[in-house]
Amino acid sequence: MARPRSTATALAVALATEAALFAVLLRYTDLTTFGHAQLLAVTALPVWLCAVLLFARLELAPRRAAVLVLGVSALLQLVAVTARPSSSDDDNRYIWDAKVQLSGVDPYRYPPSAPQLAHLRDGSLFGAPDHCGHAFPGGCTSINRPTVRTIYPPVAEAAFAGIRIASFGGRGGALPLQLAALLGCLAIGWLLLRRTRPWLAAVWAWCPVVVVEYANNAHIDWLAALLVVLAVSARGIRAAGVLLGAAIAVKVYPALALPALMRRSWVVATTALAFVVLVYVPHVIAAGGTVIGYLPGYLREEQYDSGNRLVLLGALFPHPADTVVGAVVLGAVGLWAWRRGSIDAPAQAAVVVVGVAFLVFTPRYGWYAGVLLALVALSGAVEWLPVVLAPTYAYVDHSDRDLMIYAFAALLTALIAAGRHVDSLRSWLRSMSISTARSRSSPLLPRP
Repeated sequence: MARPRSTATALAVALATEAALFAVLLRYTDLTTFGHAQLLAVTALPVWLCAVLLFARLELAPRRAAVLVLGVSALLQLVAVTARPSSSDDDNRYIWDAKVQLSGVDPYRYPPSAPQLAHLRDGSLFGAPDHCGHAFPGGCTSINRPTVRTIYPPVAEAAFAGIRIASFGGRGGALPLQLAALLGCLAIGWLLLRRTRPWLAAVWAWCPVVVVEYANNAHIDWLAALLVVLAVSARGIRAAGVLLGAAIAVKVYPALALPALMRRSWVVATTALAFVVLVYVPHVIAAGGTVIGYLPGYLREEQYDSGNRLVLLGALFPHPADTVVGAVVLGAVGLWAWRRGSIDAPAQAAVVVVGVAFLVFTPRYGWYAGVLLALVALSGAVEWLPVVLAPTYAYVDHSDRDLMIYAFAALLTALIAAGRHVDSLRSWLRSMSISTARSRSSPLLPRP
């Protein structure tokens, strides 16, 4: 009796520590500075891992476990939404895009600096001394990259507009976006509780990446993660295609889950493509070719065109060989997922494809990892957790050690995967030896 009680006490201490870290670091420090952001990464993430491990050792009734997972998740995220976005200003672009749409102008038509939109500018995003982080000819704003068109796909844009409508015209600044992210993350936790073990749901629900990047920074990637979870869990083929198409139209990278779902039927791919085309048609009619937005510029900015962002492959191969090798690796893994993945459990293959893609593209933004984290929780493939965390550490580390971070993450993933497979092999051999011994000891014919 003492051991469960001590485990429960240690879990309570770990969760209280995580909540306290968020309360202090999100409200009273500037996470845009190197020291404070790194402090959060090196404290909250280990505490979260400790809490999940302790929770996995507890034997709780399913209902109590679910209440604990969702209750703690709600508490951590409520702490996060009490502070303004701490390490990103993307929420300002969301607010602006929603305002532009509801004024009757297509969001892909003009950048924020365009004179055609001057009548929409106000002191909440433009001109005030505390909103001059980004200058443009004739003014300044808190919207990043004000001279380029939006990069976000149509379903994301629809979400921005819907949240603005629900908040009575954007009252509360970033808070409505944060609250929407909070509700979305809780919904993902609830879905995971219905489909996997409680401690795996806690891997998602209590993760600092979820709390900071979604509930606090309000990144719309939570919606992509929610739609991917729904897509890989959907029973209907066309429903899976529509949901995955919607996820792709939030952020492009959920397309990586497509090969695993194509194992069920080609209809998933055609339905997803049709959905994406359908939601783009009104914007193409209104804005023409500008619907591509800032995507090409973003890829250049992140140095994907030069291959410099492929830090692991770039350390092994010169450019453009690194890009070619990356395409071959991704193609091979995608083909494996399509031909050999599980029809009944597509998350098992999807997590591998998305994880390998992270090792190929080595992004440095932690909020991109939400889809991978949700797939880890859904599939139980915890060996990919180091890769989930690598973008966050790369983002908070300002000393250009991305190669070391991703190499260490890849090594840890390989070691954990090897250990899990060794344990599985031992269990299989043990079961085989037991069944063999039983067959030898049992007579072929019943004794009279």
